[in-house]
Amino acid sequence: MTLRIHAFPLSPRSFKVLWAANHLGLDYELAVIDFSKGAQRAPEYVALNPNAKAPVIEHDAFVLWESNAILEYFAALKPQARLLPDEARARTAVTKWLFWEAAHWDPACVPFAVERVVKKLFARGAEDPAEIARGTVLFKQVGDVLDGQLAKHRFIAGDALSVADFAMGATMCIADEAQLPLEPYRHIRRWRAEIESLPSWAKTRAMQVPPASMAAE
Repeated sequence: MTLRIHAFPLSPRSFKVLWAANHLGLDYELAVIDFSKGAQRAPEYVALNPNAKAPVIEHDAFVLWESNAILEYFAALKPQARLLPDEARARTAVTKWLFWEAAHWDPACVPFAVERVVKKLFARGAEDPAEIARGTVLFKQVGDVLDGQLAKHRFIAGDALSVADFAMGATMCIADEAQLPLEPYRHIRRWRAEIESLPSWAKTRAMQVPPASMAAE
């Protein structure tokens, strides 16, 4: 079966899917969606994902979008890796953090990502201090929650690596450039160092090459 991942590797949401695929050793084709050219709005791409966002996967006739749903699918393809437990309570404990990432963690990171990474990448002007201030308030709330969890466990959903770590850990690929306020959170910083030591992290980071259209600008 042919697995194709449509992604923009510079984006954390695409990064998480590529990182998980690399970690699991999945055989896939990468189709780069060049955001600088608006490729996500091309009719043939919108036919795959009506949200006009990345990533999307095609696995033969099966099409799936939403990065965290893709993480669950990849984990099901390689159950021996145990990134998503079989037992109902353990599995739901992981899924809880996937929901939390989408509802709380991601929105708290977005202001920093947009103002300090996206604007720079696409030449959209200077950062907005009001947005950074808003993000700082949001990040304090989620940072306290995540740091508290990681004070009790090695990884997010317990003492074993899971898709929850890929979902939230992908943001660390822009943490320095976005200047995420991580300094007060020693447990998050400890966890960050551990996930970034994975061979799959280095392999995925190496894929974060700006498209030729951006490099030429």
